[in-house]
Amino acid sequence: MESELQAGAVLRTPLDSPAAWRGARMASRPGDWQVRLDDQDIAELAALADRLADPSDNSRPLHGIPADELRLPRLAAKAAAWRAHLEDGPGVLLVRGMPVAGVPQDRVALMYWALSSAIGLPTPQDKRELYLAHVREDGAPRPDRFAYQTNVELPFHTDWCDIVSLLCVTTSRAGGASRVASSVTLYNELLGRRPDLVEALYEPFWMNNRDEKDGDRVPYYAASHVSWLDGKLSFRRRPSWRRRAAASGRRDYLQQTDGNTPPEPSEAQLAALELMDTIAAEPGVALSMDLAPGDIQYVNNHTVLHARDGFENGTTPDQQRHLMRMWLTVPDGRRLTAAYARGIARRLEPPRQPAHV
Repeated sequence: MESELQAGAVLRTPLDSPAAWRGARMASRPGDWQVRLDDQDIAELAALADRLADPSDNSRPLHGIPADELRLPRLAAKAAAWRAHLEDGPGVLLVRGMPVAGVPQDRVALMYWALSSAIGLPTPQDKRELYLAHVREDGAPRPDRFAYQTNVELPFHTDWCDIVSLLCVTTSRAGGASRVASSVTLYNELLGRRPDLVEALYEPFWMNNRDEKDGDRVPYYAASHVSWLDGKLSFRRRPSWRRRAAASGRRDYLQQTDGNTPPEPSEAQLAALELMDTIAAEPGVALSMDLAPGDIQYVNNHTVLHARDGFENGTTPDQQRHLMRMWLTVPDGRRLTAAYARGIARRLEPPRQPAHV
């Protein structure tokens, strides 16, 4: 398979940016990236949930609620500051204190949806037009099961959107810590250690698109891992699940290949990505956090990689790891080069309300 993709401008000098942080410093300054909902914030969310709750109509999906019904006047100013923090600051934010204990799941989802909608526009996550996903173990790994539906470790990667968010509802008996790392810091380190490999990141990588909306028509596409535009560095990372599964002996997790399977990345591309993975694992580079019930993590996929430790669930309901996940578009967010933007999910207007049948 061949690609006519043209790489954009290449950043060849380290970038001095608030997005270039190290986990050790972030861990020592939690006030720089953690906030807590106060009593008035929670009261505003609860009032919205009371207003929108309609026991007689369980058919309206969250994305069918008009944007003007989701207004949070008091939280709007905070959400604007959080959006700026995610776009032009460190790119990682932990909002604590969402009430979840003893609260019905549909009410939790509604409050989470409203708060996240104040930060960005909810965006479908796959070809099922899934707007809110439930991240929890659903059996052993296999080809028809997404990685987030298992309990295995997830390596550093990005999701294909501007912002990914996770709300912790319950935790596992053991494990499951969330890890984040600045992709700008990793890029700067790569420049310092192996500048000869940097340009390979801008060259075409073939992406598996089979699970996405147009996957039946376009099962694979070529895109760049890096965008350098308007003074902003954007980086995306999709691990080679095929290589990892083969190395771990879990070949049953893989989709079957066929005659149209594209080539693997070049040696230079693999060397660049593997070195960045190595750097991310070095002491003090990544930031680890144990999400507690009611914590909401927001991450800018263009500047931050995220990972998850493997986990073990217990036998009681409160020991079953369960998170809700949303993808968000930042309407006035950064521009992306055409080579990088391919496959990035962006929705620049609110979802249309589905017609009632």
